[in-house]
Amino acid sequence: MKAPSITIDRKLKTVTLVLSLETARPSKATGKTMLIASTRGLRTSNEQYARRPVLFTANVFFYPANPVDSGEGSEDSTGAGDDSPRVITKKRPRLNRAQKLIKEGKIRRQIPPKP
Repeated sequence: MKAPSITIDRKLKTVTLVLSLETARPSKATGKTMLIASTRGLRTSNEQYARRPVLFTANVFFYPANPVDSGEGSEDSTGAGDDSPRVITKKRPRLNRAQKLIKEGKIRRQIPPKP
């Protein structure tokens, strides 16, 4: 296996990163993606930019048609059966400052009079 490398072409204004292709394996965190190449952390190259060493990191992955360890088939929590790689979060909307103070009981909510 070849070590990850980087080259900078100043004439073409491009940066090329070379990684060895690996056998596809599930990602460590959730297994929702298949990893096919990685630097396995931060790497320092022999290249320099502005007289400083260039550091790089990269992961190359794809979303499989059928997630590896989801256990529920291809249907997501919303019931949609498409295999699109969108992320669905369950975060609540953030409260603004006035809403926080009302929730904490520091101020009372003023209801406008009815016309």
